[in-house]
Amino acid sequence: MKRSLLALGALLFIAGCSQQSSIKTSGNSSEANQLNDVKTPHTFMLRGTVIIGHESQSIQPCNSDQQYWINLSPTQWQAGTDIQSSPYQPMYGELIGHFEAPPKGGFANDYPARFVVSQINTLVAGEGASCQRNVQPTKAFGTEPFWNLQVVNGELVFSEMGKPKQQQAITEQKLEINKRVYQSRDFSLTMTKGICKDSMVESIYGWNSEVDIDGKKYQGCATLAAKDTTLNWVEAYQGTSTIGDSGLTIGLTLNPDHSAVTTYDYNTDEPQLVETGVWQATKDNKLHVLMSRHQRQYMISERVFTQNGTQISADKERVNGVVFPIKSGLTLYSIDNVNSTSTIQGQ
Repeated sequence: MKRSLLALGALLFIAGCSQQSSIKTSGNSSEANQLNDVKTPHTFMLRGTVIIGHESQSIQPCNSDQQYWINLSPTQWQAGTDIQSSPYQPMYGELIGHFEAPPKGGFANDYPARFVVSQINTLVAGEGASCQRNVQPTKAFGTEPFWNLQVVNGELVFSEMGKPKQQQAITEQKLEINKRVYQSRDFSLTMTKGICKDSMVESIYGWNSEVDIDGKKYQGCATLAAKDTTLNWVEAYQGTSTIGDSGLTIGLTLNPDHSAVTTYDYNTDEPQLVETGVWQATKDNKLHVLMSRHQRQYMISERVFTQNGTQISADKERVNGVVFPIKSGLTLYSIDNVNSTSTIQGQ
């Protein structure tokens, strides 16, 4: 209990306010609305090992021991279970979505966050695809005969079994949420969002494709390049406050698997306080840090940071649904640029 109170105390200490000066998010306050950046996350790609079952549905990102609960639509859930040869079969997956806080109870409570899946890019239950393979480019593919068309370095590259490879520069492209069109002089690729099942293997994909090569038509499935374009945020930050007699150092580490760790260190004999959760970019190029455990106890805190060079800053925090202004703001510096004069602007 003492450590729980210390964790909450650290949060409110930085906020420099009390419950009386909080802003409830259910109100119409324009200040509360400014934290709604967390409602417009930038969807991103997670690739890793996927489990889908009645009591467990999760993804473990490649090269990570972290796991996230995945929220699937009924259609996505059914498509994922249909290709399994046994319950809870580990599958290779590439999923597009965003994070939301875990619930206070239920199966998903054991995870640091819920990954809400807006689209399945690839899900493979059979042998073959895994984290060990290289990230694939955006491509369309089919059988009878085997063919594929890749989008690589501004070109459409077409391959068909038994024939020489052909490639042409892309002259026009139109990228929409539910449809993508690529055009070269003699080639065209149209990708339409929707579950596509490969009849040759136990796998599903996120796009249907129509291809025209010199007037010859092909139909098949398609996938986007399995690349997380938000990894430029991966970094370690730190700042030091001179408030009070002991002072306080805050550290924030953003990992490639989207896990995040915040630490609070007082210059006393008190133990370090640790928060764990996740991070994601927002649509307006800010950073949303969502912490779901404080000293391993469930408590949701969210900050939205703005980047300025090697530093990130936040002026509000939402704790268990209540928004608190951070007095004078909170600024953390890239750990490679931290020096003796770096401070947290929270006094």
